[in-house]
Amino acid sequence: MAHYSTVLSQLLKLIPRHEFETLAKQHHSGRSFRKASRWSQFVTMAMGQLSGRKSLRDIVDNVSAQAHRLYHLGSAKLSGSNLSRINENKPYALYEALFGKLLKRCQGGVFSYQICPFCFLFKHRA
Repeated sequence: MAHYSTVLSQLLKLIPRHEFETLAKQHHSGRSFRKASRWSQFVTMAMGQLSGRKSLRDIVDNVSAQAHRLYHLGSAKLSGSNLSRINENKPYALYEALFGKLLKRCQGGVFSYQICPFCFLFKHRA
């Protein structure tokens, strides 16, 4: 059986996991989580954003339907209450710093595209 990468998987490959974890440690506040991680939150919210979901319940339902693929993305399934609590208590500074790093990589010509895919997504989704 042939292996095919999903579009989400291909987009997440553009974000080095070690850089994301470093930023997550720098911007961490409060107590740590038992099951949830910042990466799981990021993957879940990215799935919701890219699929045009309107509510947390809709995002959680969509992720639950794709739960068998989460392992390959390095993520875990989050419950609605857990995702809500993480989104409520965590500052936006992590994602602002992540976007800054991606923008520098785009401007530095690291990507093989003429247009940075993340810059395009952020500009057109806002």
